Amino acid sequence: MRLHYLKFGWWNVSLSPPKAKSKGNPQNYQSISTILIDILKTHDLSLMGVCEVSSTDMDQIQTYLQGTPYEVLPLDHPAGNTRFDAAVIFDPRRLSVSHIEDLKRTERGQMIKLGQVVQVFDKNEKDEFKLILCHWASRINTSGDAKRKLASEGLYDASRDMMCDDEHIIIMGDFNASPYDSVMIEGLKATRCHEAVRRHPTEMFYNPFWRALTSREAYNYTMKSTQHFPSGSHRYKNPFGEYWHTYDQIVFSGNFLGQSEWHLNESTTRTLFDDTLISSILDKKSIIDHLPVVCEIVKHP
Repeated sequence: MRLHYLKFGWWNVSLSPPKAKSKGNPQNYQSISTILIDILKTHDLSLMGVCEVSSTDMDQIQTYLQGTPYEVLPLDHPAGNTRFDAAVIFDPRRLSVSHIEDLKRTERGQMIKLGQVVQVFDKNEKDEFKLILCHWASRINTSGDAKRKLASEGLYDASRDMMCDDEHIIIMGDFNASPYDSVMIEGLKATRCHEAVRRHPTEMFYNPFWRALTSREAYNYTMKSTQHFPSGSHRYKNPFGEYWHTYDQIVFSGNFLGQSEWHLNESTTRTLFDDTLISSILDKKSIIDHLPVVCEIVKHP
């Protein structure tokens, strides 16, 4: 029996951060679009979420997508003194995609962005999924910790109702937090423990990106001259800490772990370390500082 599968991806493309000057120019549009098209085709993605983009950016990317089956759904718009900055690229032959709602809350006059909910309909199997795109507050600002805590708690409250209704939920984003940070474990209830999620499928999310914490290279003596050991998804040189960080993650509701016909395929859920991406992230002239992450779900009765 041939299994039906869907592959999704996520990438912070660094074109237009919410509170910084846009880096959109012909050179960057071409380089980002070329990489996007290669990822979509090489990894056979049905959908890819992106962030740090504007509608103008997505209009430019759409011109490069001409000749491919992919379409774009921009989701950016103002939110208080900041803005939502995400978009979806998808294959309309396989999926229909629609924006349902923005999840947000106001705390002490500050807008807290929890995530954006998108309905994904699989045209082949006639099944629906809730996809939530997140880009939580930066670690650069001192208020970021408090905002990420509020975002994680608010998102869990909103998604818990969906889980109790047996919705299939996939949350993807740049959380500006590692899998072991309290906002992910305690706030969002996203754990690395299969057994805990299987026992409490409407209360917890499974996070496969704990596996991305360590370098893809296992060190031995032949690597003594190797300079870079990529891990995670984001490279930021902290002189008093780590250089590689696992901020981009995709987490899954418990019904993807044996509680329904849809299953996470964890062996193909990972960070992409293609040579072009690694070269770009190590190039000081490149705007790219995040690597894409991808996942696969499979239908099997």
